[in-house]
Parts: sequence; C-alpha cells; structure tokens
Amino acid sequence: MASPFGVLVCLLIVLPQILAISSPIDEIAPLKTCQFPCMTEVNLHLFLHQFVDGPNNPNRNEETLLQAIFPFGFGTTIVHDWTLTETTNSRDTVVARVQGVHVQAGLTKPNRWYTTHNIEFQQGRFAGSTLQVMGITAGLESGQWSIVGGTGQFIMAQGIISFTNHPASTFEDGIKELNIRVRFTRDITQAA
Repeated sequence: MASPFGVLVCLLIVLPQILAISSPIDEIAPLKTCQFPCMTEVNLHLFLHQFVDGPNNPNRNEETLLQAIFPFGFGTTIVHDWTLTETTNSRDTVVARVQGVHVQAGLTKPNRWYTTHNIEFQQGRFAGSTLQVMGITAGLESGQWSIVGGTGQFIMAQGIISFTNHPASTFEDGIKELNIRVRFTRDITQAA
C-alpha cells in the first residue's frame, strides 16, 4: 500500500497534466487569423549526462524520493537535474540543465520510466529559454520524447527529441545522445 506521501507526490506530478487535457472539446475554437510570424525550426545535437542515484555515486544528479514495493518498482519516483553538453565529456561546459522527475510507470513491464522535465539553456543563443519535455524512457537503446512547450525564445514550442544510449556510457555516467528538433514562434515583441 502506498504511503500518503507517495500518493501526494504522484498527484502533484500527474494531476496538472490530466487537467490540461480534460477541457471539453466544444471549448476548442479554430484560430481565425494568425497574429504570429511563421514557425522557426532548430536542430540541436547534445549529450545528456545521468549520474544515477546510489550510495556509491557521490556525483549523482538524481535522487530517489519514493521507493515503491510494487512489482517492477511501480511508482518509484526520482527527481533529476541532469546536464547537457556538446560532447560526451561530462566535464565539458554545461549548455543546459534537464530538471524534472521520472516515475516507474510500468506495472507489467520493467523500465517504463515516465519522464517529464524542463530543459533550461544556460549557454549560447538560447540562454534563459526553456523547453518542456515529456515521454517514456523504457530502458531501450533509443527512443523519443515530445517537446510540448517552451519559454523565452522557444515560444509555442513543439517538437521531438530522439535519443540513443551512447557507447561511451558507463555505470557512473549514463550518456544519451540527443537530437533535438524544435519548432517555435519567434517573439514578435523582441524582434521589433
């Protein structure tokens, strides 16, 4: 049986997303005119560094909040603050931070981590801008996450992040190679 704290954590993570998609269909109206310029597309190639939680990993960048007792660890919740660099070297300049949570969401299969996080850019032309990302990390060699929003230069962002586990990964540094394809609307107030 889940603890009250565990139920609260799950509700805080999942409830906003349920509410966001629960509006009645008749409230959706098509846009009659477009007030924004055309979408811009950017492709980024970066490397994610995940230092897993554990007592023997002093450099970890994630922490287990809730360790569930269900099969396959269903409900286990981990908060993360992963880093993104331009190379496989984790000591390279951090271009962005990937901050969020991942929850073991598979009751019948292992390694079904539902992941939701913000990518906050710290360096370069996108410094201060964010991307909101969600998807499943299924312990596979490769996969995809959805870009569902953004701030700063990434207004009205949408897109896809394709990831593969990089051969340079170690137990201490799980490296994912990310190909980020994002479309967004330029901020017309900044362009003027």
